[in-house]
Amino acid sequence: MSNNSTKSSVMKSVVLLFLAGVVIVGLYFMFIGSKKSPQEEQYDLTAVDEITTTNLEKNYPASPRMVVDLYAKTMKVLYKEEYTDDQQNKMFGVLQGIMDDELLANQANFTQSMKKEIADKKEGDYSISNYIVQNKDPEAVNVSGKKMCNVECLFSLRKGSSGTVANYYQFTLRQDDEGKWKILGWQIKQQE
Repeated sequence: MSNNSTKSSVMKSVVLLFLAGVVIVGLYFMFIGSKKSPQEEQYDLTAVDEITTTNLEKNYPASPRMVVDLYAKTMKVLYKEEYTDDQQNKMFGVLQGIMDDELLANQANFTQSMKKEIADKKEGDYSISNYIVQNKDPEAVNVSGKKMCNVECLFSLRKGSSGTVANYYQFTLRQDDEGKWKILGWQIKQQE
């Protein structure tokens, strides 16, 4: 009988060791094997990435309000976020892409003037804390054979932690030959 109980004990031990091995291998693959390679890891877009990866050729804003929203979002990022010179230039490229050729032609050096404006705002600790684009669709009118419209946007400009100043801007947009709405200019709207 002792021979059978020894065999039984040995068999139980072998089965337990086998099961323990299966559990250990399973845990190994569960913890180690499930780790994603760096290429598979999910990448969260930052506010800067969202602007710098904008492809206006493939995905141009569909309405005048969306054009103004992209402008406001880009300016908010430029005033507030940290970015490289290359990223800044890409954001300037997005802004140029939504501006009318006539507006750009009247700019002596768009990139230089934008860099100076951004540097001055950052040095003065200014940021755009919020913006709101009008929610109703603008009324388009024909001027010299081209469609034009106005879109209002409220910008909240904050200086450090001291307070916020709100200004309404009225953007004038014109449709180009491809039907894309482009910013022709803007002005601060006098509050009524």
